[in-house]
Amino acid sequence: MDLTSKTPEQLELIISRHRDAGKMSAALCKEAMAELSTRTVKGFDLKRAIDHLIASAKTGVPTDFKKIAVASGVFDEGSQKWGNWVTGALNLDRLCIYCTHHHFPQLTAMLGNAGGKTNDAVCEGFLKGLDAAGIDYSGESRVIYEEHRKVCIDWGKTA
Repeated sequence: MDLTSKTPEQLELIISRHRDAGKMSAALCKEAMAELSTRTVKGFDLKRAIDHLIASAKTGVPTDFKKIAVASGVFDEGSQKWGNWVTGALNLDRLCIYCTHHHFPQLTAMLGNAGGKTNDAVCEGFLKGLDAAGIDYSGESRVIYEEHRKVCIDWGKTA
């Protein structure tokens, strides 16, 4: 199947159907994840976002939504006003899917609110990303989030 002609939404549908069927390792699903990772949608450049999160993991310093929005191309501080629309444009599920496909730790664990702080909404959002990437988990959201952040920082020391 030629996936280059599929929209990002169609690619996400292919991935979600495979996730629901427990077949994230199927060839078509992997091809859809790879193709989705090449797309820039509404200014969101996934590769630039991943590079920003890798840099955060390497330094061990969490980043925030505004910094990743700027780094990914979604938000221009000079010409746009910050608002809730920005976090919706970040496509964090795509970041989680990309990390799974490329055998990275779940780098969105390096995200937090301003100053790298985390609240319950950040932790719950992180779990939604794990769901999108077909990653099983159990336990309290903050504990899972912190475990993944530690994995990212440990990985960043050797990346």
